[in-house]
Amino acid sequence: MMEQKGTKTQLLGIELNFVSLVFSAIAKVLNKFALGGLSPVFGALMTSIFAAGFTLILIGIQDHELSVIRHPAVLWLGLTNGIGVILQYLALSLISPVTVTLIAQVYLIYVFILAYFCLHEKLGHLDYLAIACCLTGAFLVGNYQLKLDLSSALGVLAAFVYPLMFAANNLLAKYLVDQKKQRPNGVLLYNHGVSAALMLLAAFIIPKSFAGITLQALTFNFGGAFFNGFLALLLFFISLKYITAGRANIVRASGPLFVIALSYVFFPVPLTPQLLIGALLLIVATSIVTTTQAVK
Repeated sequence: MMEQKGTKTQLLGIELNFVSLVFSAIAKVLNKFALGGLSPVFGALMTSIFAAGFTLILIGIQDHELSVIRHPAVLWLGLTNGIGVILQYLALSLISPVTVTLIAQVYLIYVFILAYFCLHEKLGHLDYLAIACCLTGAFLVGNYQLKLDLSSALGVLAAFVYPLMFAANNLLAKYLVDQKKQRPNGVLLYNHGVSAALMLLAAFIIPKSFAGITLQALTFNFGGAFFNGFLALLLFFISLKYITAGRANIVRASGPLFVIALSYVFFPVPLTPQLLIGALLLIVATSIVTTTQAVK
């Protein structure tokens, strides 16, 4: 009976991750449109401010007291989130959301390395197969090549680095929620609050951070913050109570499928055999994770 209950909670963690991915995919499309009238730094700043506000409302609705987290990991939590969001916005401003998402699959490798050394989480043979399928699938889904001019090269670099920041951020959240027994919404509030303070400082230092702001862009930014900075991240933090950080993040490798599906109307992608095979590999990878999670 206990084993059946454990299986259900593990599958719940996976399901929460999938819902989180849908919200995250919606946010990427909205953020791409927002960058038509916002700088990456200001967009990242407003995302954290909006998300912190949403989290405060949630805490008020749930009638929870706002607990003070004095652990130094909170500062690193906000720093990694802030840098990650800025770099993600920078990447989205220079290359397409589909390309950004595909490159970001290196996130799996970052999480594996960090989880292995920091949380002592280990993966089995089937997990390595899932990672290989995810990375191969993500490569095949990319059915066009980047034009390596200076701006797109900078976008590619930002797309490679920001997943490292989010991998570290999610592992810090895992540490605070799991080992320090902090409430997920409290960790989320500190995550956005600290990063907002750091990004506000960066906005005053980086030239033209406040230039060209439009109301339409702020509206898109607000939507992106609600779906990704609040809903998607909250569901991800909650899921960490049920499954390991390494496995949770392997599930998130199916992200390109959701981004491509939602971006297709605005950023059409030809349905080539390469794309379909890559999509199949990503589905296989997530199926492996679901199956192995159920039997553990």
